[in-house]
Amino acid sequence: MYENPLSRQLPHGLTDLFYEHAAAKTKLERTLQETFERWGYHRIIPPTFGYYDSLAIGASAQLKEQMYRFFDREGHILALRPDMTVPTARVVGTKLYDQVLPLRFYYVGNVFRYEEPQAGRRREFTQAGIELIGAGTAEADAQVLSVAMAALLSMGIDSFQINLGQVAFLKAILYDLGLTNGDLYLLEQSIGRKNDIELRRTLAELGIEGDAARAIEAIPHLCGDEGVLAEAERLSTNSAARRAIEHLGKVYDLLRLEGLSKHVLLDLGEVRSMAYYTGITFQGYVAGLGFHVCRGGRYDGLIANFGRNMPAVGFALGVERSMLVAHPEVDIAPDLVMASCEHQACYALAAQARQQGLRVEMDVLGRHGEDLVAYARDRGAAHAVYPSDATTFVLTDGETSRELGLHALEEEISSWNR
Repeated sequence: MYENPLSRQLPHGLTDLFYEHAAAKTKLERTLQETFERWGYHRIIPPTFGYYDSLAIGASAQLKEQMYRFFDREGHILALRPDMTVPTARVVGTKLYDQVLPLRFYYVGNVFRYEEPQAGRRREFTQAGIELIGAGTAEADAQVLSVAMAALLSMGIDSFQINLGQVAFLKAILYDLGLTNGDLYLLEQSIGRKNDIELRRTLAELGIEGDAARAIEAIPHLCGDEGVLAEAERLSTNSAARRAIEHLGKVYDLLRLEGLSKHVLLDLGEVRSMAYYTGITFQGYVAGLGFHVCRGGRYDGLIANFGRNMPAVGFALGVERSMLVAHPEVDIAPDLVMASCEHQACYALAAQARQQGLRVEMDVLGRHGEDLVAYARDRGAAHAVYPSDATTFVLTDGETSRELGLHALEEEISSWNR
């Protein structure tokens, strides 16, 4: 019989999770959902795929190249979602435009990108994050940053740093220069590499000079504590640039009121994706990892592509990346293994135990006596139960066994806790 050699394999960039790894991921996702809900956010579950033209709105050229595309039977180009922000923006712009603002949504869902796999990042990975829509204030920006930090802390990650930038500062400096999106991308790459020689060459190629050039040359070095704000204000070339710095300073002050500014590094060189982001941007780094685990920012122009123009800010973190540094304790062993039998009392006992939150495995391979006890031991179960006769049961607990009547066994099980 012919067998396809790929039938036993996964495509490159995918992985299977099971046992402890699957349990750990599930626990982290539940923790994040509970955290987001405590901040007043509601879950949104958009479809896994949609029209390519819709999902590609606001995407960089690189992200568009990474999208998985295919055709439906009518010839429309579809794509798997590469992130969760754009589908959320579509729902808000087309269906929720008349709701009381602000809107608060959270998501936990898989996204798909055809990129080279990295540590904690495959071609299918899970994003968890929030979108705060309908508020363009410093308070909204500070709240999203606070939720991002609360999410990290909820997973047991307490050694982290948030690099907080403000692309509105650079955009204000560039406002009258008539640069294209391609020019902006070239400039943000030069700033991001923090190479002074390369940056000066890029500025010359783009014809940027004078006060604007001096301010942009300084941007990669505007990194540190709140002293950065005073220097940025001094370099501002217009009132819009000064307002952008004033806004960033207010966000920082709000985080200080919450006791969170100790985690924040102001970095005006954080200017990636200027064609997408319109205000603050940030990335979160964890000690021991050489790449970000979360990122976010303000994207006020996105929802207007789908309907009413609304300000918006949000963030997303990679669950698999978080698993590299967050190690939740998980226990997948059953609390009780029971023999399958013809006694109705056995099934009633199993139901009782499950109702009180215990994990109960009912054997389905006819094990009994020592065979059942050995199986329970292999499974790591705390207890095993099998009938001795119609009214008496054998309860094993580690190396000890004892016979109990039905009532005594019911009382024993009711005293167990998870």
